[in-house]
Amino acid sequence: MRPKTLIPLALLTLLTAGCEIFGQRAKDPPLAAVVVRISEEYANINTDLSAESLTAAGITQTTVFTATFKGRQITALLGSSYSDVNRGDWIAQIEDDGNMQLAISFGHAATELNCSVGDTLFVHPPPR
Repeated sequence: MRPKTLIPLALLTLLTAGCEIFGQRAKDPPLAAVVVRISEEYANINTDLSAESLTAAGITQTTVFTATFKGRQITALLGSSYSDVNRGDWIAQIEDDGNMQLAISFGHAATELNCSVGDTLFVHPPPR
């Protein structure tokens, strides 16, 4: 191999390995969250995304993260009760089944996003 080829190859190897370069780190891929149920009264969005998957991606209690659906981006807090956020803010909670629910405090999440059962939302882990 020629020396001029080694430098670009070394840089490519470092980048694809997810190593830190100049304080930057490759972003974690988004997590798919399939809508399995929408509550009738408040239009809360229940998903199949487990607490374990969220934790593995760095999303734990009090973490703020983003989620996207059809070009819309929302910012939510993983909390334990609606009082963790202000009225009108997005909150994620872990339900009794161990999976994530997205809601709006005093709002209607599924109506706001215009999503239905079977749709897939994407949860984006915060930078680590």
